[in-house]
Amino acid sequence: MLAACRRHRRGRPSAPKIPDGEKVDFDDIQKKRQNKDLVELQGLIDAHFECRKKEEEELIALKERIEERQRKEEADAKKKFEEDAKKKSALSSMGSNYSSHLQKVR
Repeated sequence: MLAACRRHRRGRPSAPKIPDGEKVDFDDIQKKRQNKDLVELQGLIDAHFECRKKEEEELIALKERIEERQRKEEADAKKKFEEDAKKKSALSSMGSNYSSHLQKVR
């Protein structure tokens, strides 16, 4: 995606067309060149910011996925810890019941 945003097609620069005749209005040629450059620059700026906007959206989505994954992993770890605690408690209870049963038998 990023590489696609950075690719800008540039045409070959063309020489300004000089009208036939004796007088050449260099100021007009300069103004046209500046206007053309300004339009091209504005297009590049617009493309850049559009690309940045897409990248920002992708970054936000990535951060959200990472946070969601972390929350899920924390919930899974907590659940596993609670299950292990219940198993230990049950085993401990079974062991104490068995030992008290053995004392009664003796």
